[in-house]
Amino acid sequence: MNYVLVDNDSAVPELMDSLDGADLVGFDTEFVSEDSFRPELCLLQISTRDQVFLLDPLAISDLGLVWHRLLDPRRLVIVHAGREEILFAYRATGQAFPQLFDIQIAVGLLGGEYPSSYGKLLQRYLGQTASKGETRTDWRKRPLTKAQMEYAAQDVLHLPALYDLLNEQLLKLNRTSWLENELKQRQTALADFERAEGWTRLSGVQNLASGQLAVVRELWNWRTQRAMRKNMPARRVLRDDLIIELARRGTADPKRISHLRGLHHAGFQRFIPEIAECIEKGLHASPPETPWENASKLPRPPVLLQQFLAAAMGYLCRSNRISPAIVGTTEDVGQLAAYWLANLDLPHDDLMYPNLLRGWRGDLIGRPLHEIYSGRRTLWVQNPREEMPLALCDVSESALTKV
Repeated sequence: MNYVLVDNDSAVPELMDSLDGADLVGFDTEFVSEDSFRPELCLLQISTRDQVFLLDPLAISDLGLVWHRLLDPRRLVIVHAGREEILFAYRATGQAFPQLFDIQIAVGLLGGEYPSSYGKLLQRYLGQTASKGETRTDWRKRPLTKAQMEYAAQDVLHLPALYDLLNEQLLKLNRTSWLENELKQRQTALADFERAEGWTRLSGVQNLASGQLAVVRELWNWRTQRAMRKNMPARRVLRDDLIIELARRGTADPKRISHLRGLHHAGFQRFIPEIAECIEKGLHASPPETPWENASKLPRPPVLLQQFLAAAMGYLCRSNRISPAIVGTTEDVGQLAAYWLANLDLPHDDLMYPNLLRGWRGDLIGRPLHEIYSGRRTLWVQNPREEMPLALCDVSESALTKV
């Protein structure tokens, strides 16, 4: 396999020249996330239609020129499951990709398996086999081996060809705008995720009383700041479940804190005064606002209603050749039913406005589901022997009498 290793500043101009002449590029990264506060970027793989480049960020003094070209609105960037690539670009520049094509999402919008591995897609669309030999490698070690570099190069080698095939199918189904809107929405969501106070996502935090939430926030902020200074995973400073338990107990007494299982080890004892100070501060602070506060005011839909609407969504997805997993979850269906039960009329940009009513999801799924919910249309068993036994019809049609 031919590739160019860019492992010193003098090799960067060749990469820049190649990017300047390309209207689209494949992009992937290799990183290690176990031992640092944020994932450590170890390799950038970039492909044009003619060449593959492996860029070593540990050996390059400035990646600014590379990010500038990848974020150029005149250039399409092709990724597969590009969450981390989006985040690396955002952390480095504060910007989103103006033009982005995600292979995995495109497949889902075409009715294929979602999520689907890169290896499966290579085999399905191009008849190529992807190597799996370096999936657990430590990308921080240098020098990189030939096997590592060939594995990394293969991750982007076929991205332009996959784009050509999938984009043609999206054009035929008139779904290219769906992919563009989906990726804009996901990039915005990831940027919001990066900026948001992460304590609101802790498991069990929604079960705490409002007065305990300020304690969670103080402990979270303390843990984050310390983990950033030490460049270590936040969970090694203080586990998530211990933050929840400390807030639930609501005591700033150092002796009682030190008796909590998980904090009794000698390595944690020196942090007890700082933890106690955080708890004391939180106990006297005003309860913070939470993203679920308004959502909790919505009525909870009956379980059978939610299950029925989920089955109807599955039918609509199957009929329209789109993966249900990319459309929404059971939770999304529940939020939609709760919205209708509350008889709300909210603007489309409101946080409580259901995701299944936004954009292409609203046209494809949300509005047809409302016709079923309101009784204007219904599902019935048209032919139990067919692979798709169900059909959708108006309630006034005589077909219903055949059931």
